[in-house]
Amino acid sequence: MSLVSQAQTTEPHLPKVQTGKPNRYVIFPVIVKSPEYIWGLGAAGTLYFKLKHDSLTRTSNFKGVSFYTLRRQLVLATEGYVYFPSEDFILHNIATISHFPDKFWGLGNNTAASSVENYAISQIDLYPQLLKNVYSDLFLGVGYEFQSVYQFNYDQSGNSLFDNENILGRHGGHISGAGFIMTWDSRNNAFSPSAGFYAQYSMTSYQDYFGSNFNFVVNNIDVRKYFAMRKDRVMAMQFNLIASEGNVPIRSMANIGTNSYMRGYYEGRFTDKNLTAFQTEFRTPIWKRLGAVIFGGAGKVGARFRDLWNFDHLKPTAGMGLRFAISPKEKLNLRLDAGVGRQSHGSYLNMGEAF
Repeated sequence: MSLVSQAQTTEPHLPKVQTGKPNRYVIFPVIVKSPEYIWGLGAAGTLYFKLKHDSLTRTSNFKGVSFYTLRRQLVLATEGYVYFPSEDFILHNIATISHFPDKFWGLGNNTAASSVENYAISQIDLYPQLLKNVYSDLFLGVGYEFQSVYQFNYDQSGNSLFDNENILGRHGGHISGAGFIMTWDSRNNAFSPSAGFYAQYSMTSYQDYFGSNFNFVVNNIDVRKYFAMRKDRVMAMQFNLIASEGNVPIRSMANIGTNSYMRGYYEGRFTDKNLTAFQTEFRTPIWKRLGAVIFGGAGKVGARFRDLWNFDHLKPTAGMGLRFAISPKEKLNLRLDAGVGRQSHGSYLNMGEAF
């Protein structure tokens, strides 16, 4: 359950944008709203810059957000992409610290809404990746993740889903793993692509010889295609596949419902070892800095990889959103999305496009 993906923000006031220097930043107070948070208040910012000003190097950026919610959730999260000159190397890093009251419905694709159980975790998560350009738009690299769940509180009276389903990770612990990453990235913009193709395969192994309390392997495929249309309109498509093997703890399960894909579901409403999801999104300008999107998709989770290819009980999602360009030149947008799923709905506010 990635907390970086939960850093949805909005702008109650116009953000401050530094100008007149090669490096620029955006700082603004935020109100957060999502199925996971209800409401929250905090601050966010983005620093975007170039290590070398040339047409071959996209704009680097660091995003940060901190907020506190009505559900007493505290989140501090950062994410950054550094594009080295001529994009010979790309450094991507995610880091979060959080205390997060959350909800659990049990494992599987068909859990009952009435089975919900409250719990709370405190955790730290670090995930750096380094990629090297080896040919044209092909990058190869390595990644490492460390996650420590140092508090995990749930009802231990004997009627808990965590105990009844013998959920791994319900007593906390940490994971530590390293892996291989292969990426093809021909997108024309890092913030809001309007053309190009992106495909990434990653395999991360979490084992005791890395210092992990749980031994498992996660394979992840993320494929995106962007079609430029007339009058600055864009059609975007994305396919996600997560396949896990071994003793996967609850905080490393694949989830339906994030601000990136399957918008409209509480993150973790359906959770299991494996996931498949597809979405498409149409983006169009409206007036000056304002834009709009409509999106739709479907997905499911399963305990076994072969469960994903039985298309019964697919979870649908659809919705629409608004965009406000903080920096039209860099195509950096604030976004507000409203999604609807099966017996579910949610709104999401964030910086940058969903994918």
